[in-house]
Amino acid sequence: MIEGVFRKRWMPRIHQGEGASALLATVWLFFLLLGYFVIRPVRETLGSLVGPEDLKQLFYISFLTMLAAVPAYGLLVNLLSRRWLVRVVYQTFALCLVGFWVFLRSDSEIVQTWAAWILFVWISFFGVFATTVFWSVVADLFSTRQAKRLFGFIAAGGTVGAVVGSLLTSQLAKLLTKDQFMLLPIVVIELGLVCAWMLEKQAAILAHADSQSSVVEVEQTVPPARSGWLNAVTHVLRSPYLQVICVFIFFVQFCGTQMYFEQAAIVDAALPEESDRTQLFANIDLATQILTLVAQLFLSSFILRYCGVAGALMVLPAIYLCSFSALAVDSSLQVMVVAVVIGRSAVYGITVPAREVLFTVVKREDKYKSKGFIDTVVLRGSDAASASAFTGLEGLGLRTLNLCLLPVVVMWLFVSWRLGRMQEVLAESNEVKAEQ
Repeated sequence: MIEGVFRKRWMPRIHQGEGASALLATVWLFFLLLGYFVIRPVRETLGSLVGPEDLKQLFYISFLTMLAAVPAYGLLVNLLSRRWLVRVVYQTFALCLVGFWVFLRSDSEIVQTWAAWILFVWISFFGVFATTVFWSVVADLFSTRQAKRLFGFIAAGGTVGAVVGSLLTSQLAKLLTKDQFMLLPIVVIELGLVCAWMLEKQAAILAHADSQSSVVEVEQTVPPARSGWLNAVTHVLRSPYLQVICVFIFFVQFCGTQMYFEQAAIVDAALPEESDRTQLFANIDLATQILTLVAQLFLSSFILRYCGVAGALMVLPAIYLCSFSALAVDSSLQVMVVAVVIGRSAVYGITVPAREVLFTVVKREDKYKSKGFIDTVVLRGSDAASASAFTGLEGLGLRTLNLCLLPVVVMWLFVSWRLGRMQEVLAESNEVKAEQ
């Protein structure tokens, strides 16, 4: 019944099997992001409790963890079928949460301290890889034609899950301790696995629904993971376009990390109680996800259609230019909260969709290998470099630091415009080749 309503209301012209599969994928992503945003405020609270030097070390460790996980994940892809890959990855996540629950309840202060540090790194890791595995599986199941029509609805399910997770944490922040928060994501991960299992059983129906694809064909066309990362580095070094994408992502992470460190410093000074911080971060996440959903539904496609990719990419640096200017004048908690909410909403509601468009004009191999390398290693490496830069400049004071960041954002604006223009040129070139 639910699937029928979903299909009739939102996708009236698609195959029945496609509607059921899209709904299962949507609910799966809903559960994944619900679980992540239940524990994300815990990470933010832990980040606000440590000093800038320790926070920098945590960013370094997160980057090294990502480097170690990439080849390990590639090995799992080579050894396991899609069905078992999903089970192994997500059951491992669930077992890790059980372990954190046990260690955070320990009577030893040393054990609790180390568990909290490891938990900070693990939550960052979980946020990246849980969604990476999801989108890899979904891209493997749905054909290109199906993806163009269905992926928008699936992504919206994830945003709704993030809203529900943030709202749930906001209401439970005063009632549950950090260790008790570890149990909630376990439940939703298992519920997501049920959806994944049901979605896997739809594979043959999906292949039948699209006359030009099959599950076997999709799996054979995906580039193998054995030498993917080495080839990805080589391709990035040889492509000016991919290099500019890396520079753009560096600016995104650099300015985002600076805002994160400023957030930790301002919250630490304004809110001494840990429960108040957790509740604040949960409310920030809730407001961010609501605005993100609005941006996804009403702004993203409009800006991409009428302002082009360059215009969409320039939205975020323009917001940061205003945010850093405002914080240079008034470094209060209220100004910081507004800057963080608007900035994050623009990232997920406008910048991320525009960034995905950038990869539609590259070769198929780069869509898998180079994009995967950029979304993990380059992204986390930028976080680590940005954390080091902040600790080196924190002696300037927040207001002076914000003034120093303004020229950086101006350079980012230019890079965004240049990258958008490069994408448009490549898109026109590809169209000409297709016509020939």
